[in-house]
Amino acid sequence: MLRIPKTIRYKLIGWFGRVHSLMLRTSHGKFMNRLGGLDMLMLTTKGRRTGRYRNTTLLYIEDDGFHYCVASFGGNDRHPDWYLNLVSEPTAWLLINKRYIKVTASVLLGKRRDDLWTKLIGYYPGFSRYQDRTRRTIPVLQFARTGIAPE
Repeated sequence: MLRIPKTIRYKLIGWFGRVHSLMLRTSHGKFMNRLGGLDMLMLTTKGRRTGRYRNTTLLYIEDDGFHYCVASFGGNDRHPDWYLNLVSEPTAWLLINKRYIKVTASVLLGKRRDDLWTKLIGYYPGFSRYQDRTRRTIPVLQFARTGIAPE
């Protein structure tokens, strides 16, 4: 098995994420909304330091009317910037199925977090490997819909 050094792996994750976000944004969610058979969304957050809007593509699941993602960053020991942006300002936008949805994010804790973590690992087992790579507990985020952009 090919071992990619951590620094290169995280740079590749960042590069691919930027290209993926660009494809989703410019196609208004028509292209690359699935990757390897998995559902993908584009998250738009407000930068906590710059105030500029940032786009990030994430794997997600939907359950009971909520959308869920993990802040895995490929198992990096630090949280991804988009997660820190949401902790600072929980209002965000999701691009899902060619629609922009205004949401409020919350970090799940306790049993609710554990239950959703199990579902997310069932959907994408790689999350388990990411958790094994890091000392931090990878956060699970819930996105509650607060509005839909007009057509």
